[in-house]
Amino acid sequence: MKRELKPEEREKIVRAIAAGDRVKAKSIYLSATEGNLTEAQNFIKALTVESEAVGADRLSEKSLRHEHENHSGAAIP
Repeated sequence: MKRELKPEEREKIVRAIAAGDRVKAKSIYLSATEGNLTEAQNFIKALTVESEAVGADRLSEKSLRHEHENHSGAAIP
């Protein structure tokens, strides 16, 4: 029977993905949830897309901040 991930298990998976170890991330998911490989792959893919979107947003915010600094001479807090 599949169960939900605990927050600390999800964090371990996120760290494995960030380290580039998708195999470890899938292994953690499978051990924690007793789900199947397809579910693990879909979960890892969704987290990867989410992570890339967050990274792009942060990069975008940093670029806007830098652009504003160049035009106003003052940093955005």
